[in-house]
Amino acid sequence: MSKKGEVLKVVLPGDVAIQLDSDGTKDAIFIGPGLRRQDRSIYATRSGVLNRSSKNIYYVDSQEKRYIPQEGEFVIGIVTKKKGENYLINIAGSEQAVISQLAFENESRKARKDLKPGDLIFGELLVASKDMEPELVAIDVFNNTVGIAALPEGGIMFHIPLHVARLIANPRNTFLKAVAKKVDFVIVVGFNGRVWLSAKELNDMVAVMNCIMMLEVLSLDKAEKNIQATLTAFSG
Repeated sequence: MSKKGEVLKVVLPGDVAIQLDSDGTKDAIFIGPGLRRQDRSIYATRSGVLNRSSKNIYYVDSQEKRYIPQEGEFVIGIVTKKKGENYLINIAGSEQAVISQLAFENESRKARKDLKPGDLIFGELLVASKDMEPELVAIDVFNNTVGIAALPEGGIMFHIPLHVARLIANPRNTFLKAVAKKVDFVIVVGFNGRVWLSAKELNDMVAVMNCIMMLEVLSLDKAEKNIQATLTAFSG
């Protein structure tokens, strides 16, 4: 299973997404955004694709709008394949972006990390034009360097609406800082609506996901006021 999770099926609101065993268990699963439990059934609360992460977190991923690449924006991409000296990267746009290994020719071969299909990377768009394929430069956010490196194992990627991604990526926005005062987590946000999240405890990861999802339906002020209640409800 890749780090971006396993795609299970397409669901609509009201569909039974998961049927629990007779004793109410199903291998200690964790319920994320877009799902609710009633008796021994777990129902979808929105349209999208049912995903299961490598940590057994189930959630419904929906992406309403296609991302239009903009030069200088930061995105989370999914490696699809290597082609010559280039990597092709899915950035949720109409066409794939490209990263050239030659851009890091000064990096030693020993330090250079090979990417494989399914790896997640964080990068900046150097070229974004209707006449040219998007071109990325990868950023190793954990070592504060420019270089080809995948986001670490153990995190989960999910989608949020583009306007929410821009909202929480704004350094003047205090929402994520307010959440971070109550729970420890690491987050990477792409302007293409993809979020990578990691926390030590699975319950904390699910809780932070649901805090962010509040911004889809609530104003920033109301969402901030509901942070503690959401963390309490999902952290267990």
